[in-house]
Amino acid sequence: MTKYKDDGEIYLSMYPSLNKWINECIICHSKGYKPDMPEHISGEYSVAGKHIRKYFRPLAIDDLGVCEQCAKYTHHSK
Repeated sequence: MTKYKDDGEIYLSMYPSLNKWINECIICHSKGYKPDMPEHISGEYSVAGKHIRKYFRPLAIDDLGVCEQCAKYTHHSK
């Protein structure tokens, strides 16, 4: 795990309510923020969304919780 990912995990542990904006692939366990996350997630002047975007990339997952990259290598591919 890189230091940046460690920082993201620490940030989420400090603010566990923000986990609702995080997707995690059930296969590779990559984490990223939900692509449809609004700019302001904890009020108009909150910097929480900015911090999540700093530590994580967008990560789309399907209805089974599989990211696009893993879906390409499993039977989940479309």
